[in-house]
Amino acid sequence: MARRAQTREIGRIEAFSDAVLAIVLTLLVLELLPEGARSPEQLLDGWPTYLAFLTAFLAIGIVWLNHNEAISRLRRTDPVVLVLNLGLLLGATLVPWPTALVSSALEEGDRADQVAAMVVFAIVTVVISVPWAAMDLYLARHPSLLTAPDDVAWVRRHALTSAGTMLVAAVSVALAFVSPLASLLLYLPVFAVFIVARLLERRADAAPRVPGTQQRPGRISGG
Repeated sequence: MARRAQTREIGRIEAFSDAVLAIVLTLLVLELLPEGARSPEQLLDGWPTYLAFLTAFLAIGIVWLNHNEAISRLRRTDPVVLVLNLGLLLGATLVPWPTALVSSALEEGDRADQVAAMVVFAIVTVVISVPWAAMDLYLARHPSLLTAPDDVAWVRRHALTSAGTMLVAAVSVALAFVSPLASLLLYLPVFAVFIVARLLERRADAAPRVPGTQQRPGRISGG
């Protein structure tokens, strides 16, 4: 009975988080809607909006991929994990704001507006990364919340990834004073590398294990 209750609790966290991230993606799409009829040339002139949307979409996509992976490694939760998960979602819900600022600044703003928009984008990136790193470190110190011993190594690696994301945000701020557009473009290859790394990690997890080694058990679905 206790195991079923724990599984349902993890399922609720996953469902709630997925719903929040889905709403964020919907809000991002709304930014793409043109105001009134536009010619093909005018639509092409809106490339900053499309670029900002792509960057923000990848950011939320990485949050979702990492969240899905983290949840699959949980055996149970506690109030600290719940609060840190809310902190992560807080940062994610802010993403449409700097996205709109960046697209508007690149289209119509001056250099000061563009730098300010990229600074806000970097701050939101940090707001997402800090609770991620905190959750990873907390789980590493409380392995009983995880499904298997090798999950501790995963959360420690992911904490380093979160720290790396904060470093990228700091570099993007410095780069914004030279070229705001380059500052935004910096995120694209970084996010692409994160996605590829997650795919390779999944492939490695799915590979056959050597006999005698311990394999992480799958999470039992709720019911």
